[in-house]
Amino acid sequence: MDFLKIPQSKIKKATNDFDQTYSVGSGGFGIVYKANLDVFNIKSLSSIEGRCKDELPMINKTVAIKRIFKRGGEQGKQGFITEIELLTSCKHPNIVSLLGFSREAHEMILVYEYALKGSLSDYFQNNGKTVNLTWAQRIKICLDVAHGVNYLHTNMEGKPRIIHRDIKSENILLDENMKAMVADFGLSVSDPMRQQASTIYTQNIAGTKVYMDPEFLTTAKYKKESDVYSFGVVLFEVLSGRVAYDSFYLKENSMGLAPIARRRFNEGTLKELIDPKITEEMITFLL
Repeated sequence: MDFLKIPQSKIKKATNDFDQTYSVGSGGFGIVYKANLDVFNIKSLSSIEGRCKDELPMINKTVAIKRIFKRGGEQGKQGFITEIELLTSCKHPNIVSLLGFSREAHEMILVYEYALKGSLSDYFQNNGKTVNLTWAQRIKICLDVAHGVNYLHTNMEGKPRIIHRDIKSENILLDENMKAMVADFGLSVSDPMRQQASTIYTQNIAGTKVYMDPEFLTTAKYKKESDVYSFGVVLFEVLSGRVAYDSFYLKENSMGLAPIARRRFNEGTLKELIDPKITEEMITFLL
């Protein structure tokens, strides 16, 4: 992984010493900055084996730089290490690419390809803000995510079977062509030795509650089907045009969208969840 190491001095220069004007968001473990940075053009190479670092081609591009909170402690450190270990083994168009990292002077920094169109959650109604997605775009995004999750769950040469553990619309990024990529692997776990599906036991319930598999919440047993459940919640977000934790849903059920979708399915009223914009688009198309 030596070729992915980026001197912290270059990152600080690109962000003007992590100036707030470069910040584009933050999460539970760090702040994300947008900047232009020289990184290795790994995608132009079929293999880096046998090459020395100085021979690899460089490219200046817009990147996303995640600066891990120092207060994150051991969990933040483990997430940093996990992202590097897992993303360096992944090569798939629907998995976000890790372009570099820095570990100097007590700083932990990750550099990713920049998602120009933001996260999928940006396109759902939340606090009165919404950007419309066409039906075709919604279907394409869902297929992209399905391909990405299937790739993670498949054990293959050079890549372990990976369980993401935090599939949600905020962790699905969209590039300039609206291609969806699964991101944020800080909570992920891998199973490199076993080909068949297995159950992971944990003492720490980790993830985002409204997307969590109910079985995991009660038994602390996590498996790849738990990722599929979380993806199912995202599918209902796409259908309804609202995030799973929208206050509209939380007023009805503290677990958000998932139990509401189940109840309406049982009642035969699932169509009430459909985003009115989808209906409007279909009517316009038919006319």
